[in-house]
Amino acid sequence: MNHVMATEIAAQAQVLSDCLEPLAERVGRLARPGSWITAGGCGDSAFAPAACQTFFDALGLQVEAATAMGLSGFTRIIAGDTVILSSISGNTRRTVEAAHVVKAAGGRVLALTCGETSALAAVADEVIVLPFTPISRKTPHTLDYLVTLEALAALGLRWSGQDPTQLAEVIDNIPEWLDAARDFAGDAVATMRSEGKIFMLGAGPDLATASYGAAKFHEAGGIPAFAAETENFIHGMNFMAEPADSLFAVATTPLSIRRGAEVVANFRPFLATASLVEPEPFEGDGWRAAFAALLSTTLKLQHLCLAYADRFGLEVELPRAGRPFGAEHTGIQSQLMAT
Repeated sequence: MNHVMATEIAAQAQVLSDCLEPLAERVGRLARPGSWITAGGCGDSAFAPAACQTFFDALGLQVEAATAMGLSGFTRIIAGDTVILSSISGNTRRTVEAAHVVKAAGGRVLALTCGETSALAAVADEVIVLPFTPISRKTPHTLDYLVTLEALAALGLRWSGQDPTQLAEVIDNIPEWLDAARDFAGDAVATMRSEGKIFMLGAGPDLATASYGAAKFHEAGGIPAFAAETENFIHGMNFMAEPADSLFAVATTPLSIRRGAEVVANFRPFLATASLVEPEPFEGDGWRAAFAALLSTTLKLQHLCLAYADRFGLEVELPRAGRPFGAEHTGIQSQLMAT
């Protein structure tokens, strides 16, 4: 039923490999910022830099994640700051507004986009045109997100004085991780219930990945999915959970793995599904291990969304997957995105 989404997920191994050399060449032209670095956008473009925090930390690179809304009205920009803004189309209104705000404050705007002639590209000081063509913009976004992660990682390596093509050591594992993600998702959805809510938990950068995972269910059909910090969940939000619900704890660091495992173990007898979303084994450390963990857990959440949609007959290319009020929601969304 959802062959376009399945095709897009499967294509990521080849597309990320094909994008690496062009991205390395493009980021090679950019000098390292001499001041504060912030990165963000709307939706997935806001989750991506936050999810990369462990990777950036391993490089000794401080990058602050922010939303386009936050940058437009709630962030102090100082002349000389660098702000990376991501938008696949390059025409996301709030992201373009954020670019204007940054420029007015004397900041430097670096755009990551497929839209070479887009509104974002027009206002940016520098543009990295992502070297791929999106397969679909009607399914829950998968390929677009991973290429954005790859571009951010390439920038991080370049600005820390390393060769971005080293990312191949991680990207080459994607075919194997896709198989593992498919198996994980198949086991998880076997006990999930369509009437249940979905909780996605994570701590630190894993919360951004959990938020990305929840967003896939929103995009797939307006499925009630909630992202929360693992620890904060058990301080009140836990009372929302009911037996038909499912809980997933994204865990890529020692603390998040320990606490996530405790939460999952305690909720497993009570909920339809409770599972830890851990990275696949990887022989490497430092930034390589951080990026590998990010990619392999993200692939599991992508496959989880696809497996859920297939199991419960949701056509993800339709507004709200064909469920009631899709047209109404689409109309409201279109109106708000245009203002």
